Amino acid sequence: MLAKHPDPTVDHVLKTWAPRMVVQGIDYNDLVTTSARIRIWSDWCHEWCVTAAGHGEFAREQEAKGNRESATDAYLLAAMAYHFACNNSPDDMEQYVPAHNKRVECYAKAAPYLNPPAVRHEVPFRHFRMPAYLRVPDGVNKPPVVIIISGLESTKEEGRTMEDVFLRRGLATFTFDGPGQGESWFQGGIVVDFEQATSAVIDYLEKLPQVDAARLGVFGPSMGGYLGPRSAACDDRIKACTLSGGMYDRTRSLNRFDDPFEFARIAHIWKIYDKNQLGELHRRCTLEGLARKIRCPLLIVHGTNDFVPMEQPKRIYAEASGLKEMVVLEGGNHVCNNMPFRYRPLIGDFLATHLGARGALK
Repeated sequence: MLAKHPDPTVDHVLKTWAPRMVVQGIDYNDLVTTSARIRIWSDWCHEWCVTAAGHGEFAREQEAKGNRESATDAYLLAAMAYHFACNNSPDDMEQYVPAHNKRVECYAKAAPYLNPPAVRHEVPFRHFRMPAYLRVPDGVNKPPVVIIISGLESTKEEGRTMEDVFLRRGLATFTFDGPGQGESWFQGGIVVDFEQATSAVIDYLEKLPQVDAARLGVFGPSMGGYLGPRSAACDDRIKACTLSGGMYDRTRSLNRFDDPFEFARIAHIWKIYDKNQLGELHRRCTLEGLARKIRCPLLIVHGTNDFVPMEQPKRIYAEASGLKEMVVLEGGNHVCNNMPFRYRPLIGDFLATHLGARGALK
């Protein structure tokens, strides 16, 4: 465990997200050495970019030598370091934008060489196109597909290690930057009716010959754990829904508006910086009247130490109408990222079973 950091914001971020950072692809040694260089919060983005740049330089060296595997691994390390450099730093756009661009660039260089490859797609939605990556398991003809819906400051590039869980079970994955997320943020903020973006993704997948969109599920961590069930309630083409660290409504975020760090993160994804307007939007972000419309199989995983109160996922479970299961992991933190060896197999096996994937036990 990392020692307590003298800067309260840095300490908060490390205590809250260090397990997630490691699970999503940050090397633990990078976590330790980079954290040691950070004196105060304003150092965070810069120092993680320094770490990322080191990996990027190594990747280019290996690329020039023809060492494809080494270059790919280094580009992935660089992409994740750039990702975590900027994902909690939207208050400094002069640092945020270059780090964002490098995250996208480094991941794109690795994507064709992943196993299986990640192929970029762009989904039409309203006035813009949502970037996404499709990965299809080797040797499976028209597999079921899982849409991964990201959390508050997550992006499609962060989904890779969870994608691998699904791919090993014979499930294709489609991870996208929805409104307000990643590349899509530059086109517009998040929307209350996010389910329409998910439906646009399903429309797009139905036209792809590589996957069987009639066997389609969703997984959402954190805020995605609210957006996923909302989407399942509104689109019956979703045949199974899973979430971890999810919530029934977003009104619980209202008490975080007085914290400058938290407000910056929340305002960023909406691209709205007026507290009253943000409060009104959050009051509309609820599953009230919608949760009962979730009729597909539903799995909720939640940790006892998650900062999302237990009554939130319990209310989703109570109101959902179809086959449902809720698993509480003792000691699990937010999304149970400190227990990936428990929550990820539960999610993967549930979707494989209910979508009829190759890797499901009969």
